[in-house]
Amino acid sequence: MSDYQPKILGFLCNWCCYTAADSAGVGRYQYPPNLRVIRMMCTGRLDPSFPLEGLANGADAVFVGGCHPGECHYIDGNYHALVSAALVHETLERLGLSKDRFLIEWASAAEGPNFVKIITKFTQRAVELGPLGKAEGLNEAELRRKLAEAAEVSRNAKVRTGLISASKEMMKSGDYSRSAIAALVAAKCDKNLTELIGARAA
Repeated sequence: MSDYQPKILGFLCNWCCYTAADSAGVGRYQYPPNLRVIRMMCTGRLDPSFPLEGLANGADAVFVGGCHPGECHYIDGNYHALVSAALVHETLERLGLSKDRFLIEWASAAEGPNFVKIITKFTQRAVELGPLGKAEGLNEAELRRKLAEAAEVSRNAKVRTGLISASKEMMKSGDYSRSAIAALVAAKCDKNLTELIGARAA
C-alpha cells in the first residue's frame, strides 16, 4: 500500500458482520485500520441514501457487511439490501465514479478471518483508487456536492416506488444474483434517475 490512507465508512449487521469484526479483534487478526463502523441491526435497514451521504461527507469508499444470503436474522433483509446496493452502484456509475468505491459483502459471526480478508482487499482497492475523484479524473468538491444531491434523489418517492417494485419482482422470481438485481433496479428506476441525476455514461 502507498502512504495514502483512505477513509472508509462501514455499515455492519449486528448479528453477523459486526460480530465477525469483533471476533477478529479478539483473535488479534491484523487488518487495515481505515474502517469506521456504524452498527445496524440488519443490512435490510440500509437506506441507499446512507452510502451516498457517507461519500458526500468525506468518505473515499463505503462498505456494507451482513449475514450470508439465507442466514439473515430477519429472514430476507440482506436480499433487500442488495436492491439498495444496486441503486447506489447505479448512481455512482451515472456520476462517473468507480463502482469499486462501494462494496456489499457477507461474513457470518464465526468468520472473523473472512471479514479480515474482505476488508483488507477492499482497503487495498480504495488505496489504488485514491481520494474521491482521483482515479475518475473528476473534481472532488464537485463530486461531493453531486453525491449530496444524489442522496436526496434516492429518497424521491418515484425512485422509492421503483425500488419497491424491483424488490417485489426479485422475491417473486427467486433470482438473487447481483446481475439480475442490478438489471431490475436499472429498469425500474432508469427514467426517474435520468430525469433527476442524468443518463448513464455512453
